[in-house]
Amino acid sequence: MINKDSRGDFTMLKSFKLRLLLVIFLVAFAGLALQSGNTSRDLVEPVIKYILTDYGVEQRIADWVQNWRQSISETSVPAESKSAMQIPCEYISVERSYGWQGKQNEKQEEFFPGVSLKVKDNTLVKPVLEGRVMELSSNEDGRTLLIKHNEDLFSLYGGLKEILVEEGSTVTANHILGKTGEHLYIEIRNREGPQNPQQLFE
Repeated sequence: MINKDSRGDFTMLKSFKLRLLLVIFLVAFAGLALQSGNTSRDLVEPVIKYILTDYGVEQRIADWVQNWRQSISETSVPAESKSAMQIPCEYISVERSYGWQGKQNEKQEEFFPGVSLKVKDNTLVKPVLEGRVMELSSNEDGRTLLIKHNEDLFSLYGGLKEILVEEGSTVTANHILGKTGEHLYIEIRNREGPQNPQQLFE
């Protein structure tokens, strides 16, 4: 059995569908009429203006755009912007850039997920943004540390010969993370994987 409330909802839904169908028909008709010539255009333009003003379509579109812009500004985090990042250290040159590059003496390409910098020995390294030290490790190229800046942004620093922070510690943009050898590897990551940090070094 259908109660009064559900009948009202059904009627409202039916009315909405009819209006939507009418709008689609009017838009299609207006498009055809505007293409056909001046006489049709003179008839259709007042109807379109009437629909836009009387039914508040224009205002609703403007409100939707305003709400959309506001939601973007509220959800965006300044720390996620690469323009807010700082260069982690002084460097001599970019030895290897982010992206797909051909291997020497080979026809195939390989993806390089970060930037390799030529630096002076014992160059001090700072984080690109404030964050928390998540992981320390080492390999044949030196020591590496990973910093989490927020839920969706990480930075990795490789080729360090000395690390001056501890795992789990919070670092500001002015903290010294460690000292380099003659090379420093930088990688910026988010949930989608490595991101291009190249604009930091332009």
